[in-house]
Amino acid sequence: MSISRKIQLFTAGMMFLLLIIINAGIYFLFQAHATGDEVERVEGKAESIVRAVALSMGRGGDTPSITALLRVYLPENGMIRVINSKKVPLLTVTEQPELNDEVSPEFQDGQHHRFIVLDDGRYLTVYYPMIWVDGRVTTLEVTESLEPVEKSLQILRWVLLLASLLILVPTVIAGTLLSRLILRPIQSLIRTMEANRRQGVFQRLQWDKPAKDELGQMVATYNKMMDWMEDSFHKQQQFVSDASHELKTPLTVIESYASLLKRWGREKPEVREEALEAILAEAKRMKSLTHQMLDLARDDTHDLMHFQHVDLGELCRETVRLLIRTTGRSIEVVMGGTKPVIAWGDPEKLKQLLFILIDNALKYSEDTVWVRITEDADGVRI
Repeated sequence: MSISRKIQLFTAGMMFLLLIIINAGIYFLFQAHATGDEVERVEGKAESIVRAVALSMGRGGDTPSITALLRVYLPENGMIRVINSKKVPLLTVTEQPELNDEVSPEFQDGQHHRFIVLDDGRYLTVYYPMIWVDGRVTTLEVTESLEPVEKSLQILRWVLLLASLLILVPTVIAGTLLSRLILRPIQSLIRTMEANRRQGVFQRLQWDKPAKDELGQMVATYNKMMDWMEDSFHKQQQFVSDASHELKTPLTVIESYASLLKRWGREKPEVREEALEAILAEAKRMKSLTHQMLDLARDDTHDLMHFQHVDLGELCRETVRLLIRTTGRSIEVVMGGTKPVIAWGDPEKLKQLLFILIDNALKYSEDTVWVRITEDADGVRI
């Protein structure tokens, strides 16, 4: 499942859950409030009936007159009964005879109420103590339908449902737009990385906004990583090029002196000694070069230079002698004076540099190569 789909489902699911919790809280709070108001209203009605009956009996009212009085208070969908201590109805007033059968009579010593669920809906029954015409304590029972409350609750349910839909639909749309906004740089990153993989390039992400949020920081971090990778790639290419160039000369020298040793080594001891010394020197130099390149590959550049006093004339003559033997070309070393020219440097690095420069001179010309060493007030030149 894509991140976009997860964001949409998460936002929609969270909003749906919040709507269920909020709507349920509103619905049950309204239901409790409306039902409580209805209980108070019916209890007040029962109290009024008890007072009216007591007033009627005080004026000599009998059962028929009390029955007439109770019909005045009779609810539209309800019932009024007077119940004695034996739970026997003494008087029943109702327009729905079935209620008399479905609602069981109860005798209560004090004020009480209960809810009854019948086939045609919910009913509220309130019990209130009352003195009957014969002086006995009875219970006035007032039963009334809760249909108005149920209609109000039904309207509330529809209102909450429509309100939930009106909130949920924009939430889904907003979640979709938010996921697109968030995933746009990620999708751009994926396309750029795929293009870099296919084309072998180092494209950067175009982001014209300040890197103040996580997306901007991600783009900036990726571009920095691309800078580092491109720099590392170029360094690797340069390393391979330098390695092939640096190792080619000592290998050529070793090969030439090995061939010379194979041809003349048995017959000419001086040639054998020269060849062995040259091969040993170049093997040591190639070993040193290998270590240097490995250090450079690890980016470990500390302690790579070993400075000392170097006789540049002797260094140049030794380097030229090896190249003359391996290439067969004419190479001359010319000193600017009779005194030795001493410099402060790393002899191995200087010899390495001389090999590169003289090798280029031999490669791009066919004439004699001149190596001139001069010294003046500014320093030493080769």
